[in-house]
Amino acid sequence: MTYASFQDVIDAWPSRAEFAADIGAKLSTVHKMHEVNSIRGVYFHAIVAASKRRNDVSMVCADDLCRLAARLRDGIEDVA
Repeated sequence: MTYASFQDVIDAWPSRAEFAADIGAKLSTVHKMHEVNSIRGVYFHAIVAASKRRNDVSMVCADDLCRLAARLRDGIEDVA
């Protein structure tokens, strides 16, 4: 699956609470990630690992996360 935004990555989980628990973040942090459409790189490994553990979440790979981060860094909003 191709993710168009960090929000799409978060929304691939059944809930933000489950996403937060899976990556070891506070729920308030996940709400902020979604609000600003950004995920700090320190969470990338945990996201990929959690995605692999879950059968019901479309696989998120490191390339997906790095591509999104690079596009945001370059000021490109349309990341599809």
